[in-house]
Amino acid sequence: MTPYKQITEEDLRNLSEITGRERILWQKEINEEYSHDELSAGRHYPELVIKAAAAEEISKILAYANKNNIPVTPRGAGTGLVGAAVAVEQGILLDTTLMNHFIELDEQNLTLTVEPGVLLMELAEYVEKRGYFYPPDPGEKSATIGGNISTNAGGMRAVKFGVTRDYIRGLEIVLADGTIMTLGGKTVKNSSGYALKDLIVGSEGTLAIITKAILRLLPLPKKNVSLLVPFP
Repeated sequence: MTPYKQITEEDLRNLSEITGRERILWQKEINEEYSHDELSAGRHYPELVIKAAAAEEISKILAYANKNNIPVTPRGAGTGLVGAAVAVEQGILLDTTLMNHFIELDEQNLTLTVEPGVLLMELAEYVEKRGYFYPPDPGEKSATIGGNISTNAGGMRAVKFGVTRDYIRGLEIVLADGTIMTLGGKTVKNSSGYALKDLIVGSEGTLAIITKAILRLLPLPKKNVSLLVPFP
């Protein structure tokens, strides 16, 4: 395997032309939180942190990194416990937390289209105020929906409602070479071809970077019942 290229000041200048220097952290500008996730099993600092704001930016960044053999690690809120958001090969850490917009609530199709940086607690509040329900409920409410999709998060409600994969209708993704793809859509019946959308869910950023998600919603339940069942 060819060794990864170490990022130089020339790379910094080239990448700054894509996003602007103000959204790039370089060397001593990178704070400690970017070196680990919540598991904190090890510290691995990236050489560069880029705070992306659009799929088109991510496409250009990945195309540049692919051409120059620079590793890229996508990261949301960094609340995971699996190391997927840790830049173990250094290179570029791609922070998606600025991509936190609600794009469309489709009440006829019961779907919500969001960017990957939307926090789970913001998503729950947004839909419940409008009479809808997004069932996946991982323990960390400050996680991003992009991270939930990347790890196929479940939570306590998985027993009744299922996990994140069961509520993903469609995804917009960017491949390693910068290609932007749309997988799935709002329709329930979508069985032709390979199930690429389901391949991306749970892949922890190894196959593509998620830039948009179409989520399936349910009507808000009229009652909530919590049970505590002790075992010996």
